[in-house]
Order: sequence, then C-alpha cells, then structure tokens
Amino acid sequence: MRGKLLFITGGLVGYVLGARAGRKRYDQIASAASDLWNRPPVQRRVNEVKDFALERVGDVPGALYEAGKKVASAVSNKAEKTKSAPATGTSGAATAATKAAASATKSATAAAASATSAADSAKTADGTTAAQ
Repeated sequence: MRGKLLFITGGLVGYVLGARAGRKRYDQIASAASDLWNRPPVQRRVNEVKDFALERVGDVPGALYEAGKKVASAVSNKAEKTKSAPATGTSGAATAATKAAASATKSATAAAASATSAADSAKTADGTTAAQ
C-alpha cells in the first residue's frame, strides 16, 4: 500500500513539474489540491492525526531531557575520577576519549532540551489552532 501511494504521489509530482500546459495548468492543479486540503472532512482527519501524535509524544521530551542529564552527570563524574586519578601510564587516547564523552554529553543534553522546546511549541501551536 505504501509503495503504491508513493508511486502515485511521484507520478503526480512528475506530471505537475513536467506538464507542457504550463503555468495555467499548474495553477489549476494547485487550486484543486488546496480546495481538497481545506475541505472540512480532510481537516477533521488532519486534526485527529495531530491530536493522536501529540498524545503519543506525551512526556518523551521530558524523559529525553532527564536521560541526558543522567548521562551528563555520569560522564562528568567519570571525567572527575579520571582527572583526580594518578597519571601513571595514561595516554593521550584516554584524554581524547574523556573529551569525546563530554562532548557527546553536551550534545545529548542540548538535543533533549531542543526536544522539550519543540514539544512545548507544538502544544502552544495546538492551543492556538484550537482557539481559532
């Protein structure tokens, strides 16, 4: 089913982009697509899917943020232990690994914060569209 849908979509996009009828036919197709998209039954389904997705996302951004904080604290604890340990036979590879782990932790924390922000924005946008 998915393959058929992708094939049909690709065919339609190819027709629109390659139509010899030019701008007039493109405008007709765009107008028909816009009319279809703005019909109440279609918008009702769009809102149902959006609500379903927001329900499924739920607390995922918060959980990601908490997991990122745990990883960050674990790596920083490990880095502190490595720094305080005597440097007998340590190589530059251990230092590089510690720096890479710290960098990965910062990236994970930033990604978790970004996900939380995106979820908040989606909830705000959902409230804005509901008010309209």
